[in-house]
Amino acid sequence: MTGRAGSMAPEAVRQGSGASRDRLVDLVRAASLAIVVVGHWLMASVSVSPDGRLAPENALTELTTLRPATWVLQVMPLFFMAGGFANLTVWQRTTSAGDGHWTFVRSRLTRLWRPVTRFLPAVPAVGMVAYAAGLPARDAVALGVLLVQPLWFLAVYTGIIVVAPLLLRCHAVAPRTVLGVLAVGAVVVDVVRLAGGPAIVATANLAFVWLFAHQLGVCHADGRLAAVPRRRWWAVVAAAVGVLILLTGPGPYPVSMVGLPGQLSNMSPPTVCLLVLSIGQGAAVLLARPWLLSWLRRPAPWAAVERFGSVAMTVYLWHLTVLVAAFGALLAGGHVPPQPGSATWWLTRPAWLATLAMLLVALVVVGELLSRLIRRAGARGRPRR
Repeated sequence: MTGRAGSMAPEAVRQGSGASRDRLVDLVRAASLAIVVVGHWLMASVSVSPDGRLAPENALTELTTLRPATWVLQVMPLFFMAGGFANLTVWQRTTSAGDGHWTFVRSRLTRLWRPVTRFLPAVPAVGMVAYAAGLPARDAVALGVLLVQPLWFLAVYTGIIVVAPLLLRCHAVAPRTVLGVLAVGAVVVDVVRLAGGPAIVATANLAFVWLFAHQLGVCHADGRLAAVPRRRWWAVVAAAVGVLILLTGPGPYPVSMVGLPGQLSNMSPPTVCLLVLSIGQGAAVLLARPWLLSWLRRPAPWAAVERFGSVAMTVYLWHLTVLVAAFGALLAGGHVPPQPGSATWWLTRPAWLATLAMLLVALVVVGELLSRLIRRAGARGRPRR
């Protein structure tokens, strides 16, 4: 994630369309959502109590040795960094065209929320099908709540888009000050949270932590990181890992970067650990940049990134629906999901992931075909001028 605006332009033109295009950012955005999907598919399980009630489970509750893996697999910071890059480039185009704050907000939110309009009507339909299949009403409602959980980050990102023009103006004047204020704010919030302060205070880190990650992406987009030598990025990665070890060892935070039952959550709302993780992951991506860009210059990998990127938000929105349908099919057939961490669980993970992936691909393809048919029907229905 390097390259000053001027020096990056020739590379960007070779990589894609437009001087503001960065293939690595496209890869980071797509890969972060793909990793979230696979992570949810791996972690989620269901148990059946003796009285027949279903209870959700998280594999990391049993697999304690795998919790440090969330330092790599918790990639939401990378998505917000990619968003910072995109917001700066779109903001620059918006202002160059003579438009302003609300034109930027409207264009960004339209693109962000368009896939949601096709997803939301399916949520009550799934709940009603589950209820008709014998699921108690309370559990059917809980199922609907589960399916809309992916919208949490869209809500947060919507807030970021609304305030992004203000932050970008501040960044142009004092970028280090912006990052410093956000970091200090996150620390203060955590101090209050750990001291037993009001729970509502902790939610402020939904802004401080994710805006910090967003601004790291802005720093990449304006080229401020271009002159940083590689050895310094190695030092940043090492320092981030060291700080995380201190925060989650002798410090008060849990090792897992995803929330688990019975312990403080580093994710909901985010803690300083995720702010440190943002720095470490961003530095790691910068270190891998030359190799990743070399790989992305090949036609096949770049075509795959472009294709997945075009449907990534749809994949993210629907992946829990596919997961619920798969669990429902298992239980309807009289099969209880294997205990997480058992030999059967490990042996069935490849087939489980492959099955979910095929179901999701089929759902996305059908959805795209229906969307095309609807657009064509609408076009035929419009009066000709």
